[in-house]
Amino acid sequence: LQGLYTPGSTYKPSVAVAGLDTGLLNRNSTVNCTRVYTYYKDYRPRCAQHGHGNGPIDVVNAIKWSCNIFFYDVGRRLTSDVYDAYAYKLGLGQRTGVEVSEALGHLTTKNDSNYTESLDIQAAIGQGNTAVTPIQLATYAATLANRGTRYRTHFVKAILDSNTGKTLQETQPEVMDVVEDKGETFDLVREGMKGVAQTIPALAAYPYTIACKTGSPQRSEGYYVGSTYKHYTNAAMIAYGPAEDPEIAIGVVVEYGGAGARTGQLVADIFNAYY
Repeated sequence: LQGLYTPGSTYKPSVAVAGLDTGLLNRNSTVNCTRVYTYYKDYRPRCAQHGHGNGPIDVVNAIKWSCNIFFYDVGRRLTSDVYDAYAYKLGLGQRTGVEVSEALGHLTTKNDSNYTESLDIQAAIGQGNTAVTPIQLATYAATLANRGTRYRTHFVKAILDSNTGKTLQETQPEVMDVVEDKGETFDLVREGMKGVAQTIPALAAYPYTIACKTGSPQRSEGYYVGSTYKHYTNAAMIAYGPAEDPEIAIGVVVEYGGAGARTGQLVADIFNAYY
């Protein structure tokens, strides 16, 4: 509720929604991934390439394999003004509405004092100045599951009379925002997120089909491996399921957790507890 964390690649589905909803992308749109993004002369970030290799990649596979180059390019063309607007509507950098105090968080914007064009594309993969709470990640996952309808998040289901057990007040669903589901937008994002789950053994083998997106956001602290400096990372994941008819949405952050896929068994355990 109060902890603020860089979302890393869990942010990418929101950029995909922005690209698809605005018409910048469709099912067949591709970006050529050559492992290094060469648009800027003095800034050339790399792609981790989690299994997709070089060459053209579409939005479904870019989500599945978490292709940085795809989201750098889409983020640059959209600009943070546009993709942030969608992230807000989906529940990031916004109060969720829970009945207790919660941190607001922050998305990377052009008004940030350290803003640069390179920060704009870093924010498109969930880095930059962006910081959100785990409860926002869960709300965001639920909004993706609900095909763009964001409901107020609650802890309180009902208030009961402690003497009689009679329901005095029951919480009703309250729509906070909506991203209109145009065409295939949420179908394609779900397809990509189902693909992510198929790369994680604990989720690929799960009895229900799970849709998820991992993130491995860098922390500021680091360590040396020989002469190479590496950053510690948190492990993050958003997930919902069953993918075709969702009942549960999850947001996870594990401090110093390493790769986001390492949270796969934890997410499976949460589904097990629910079922």
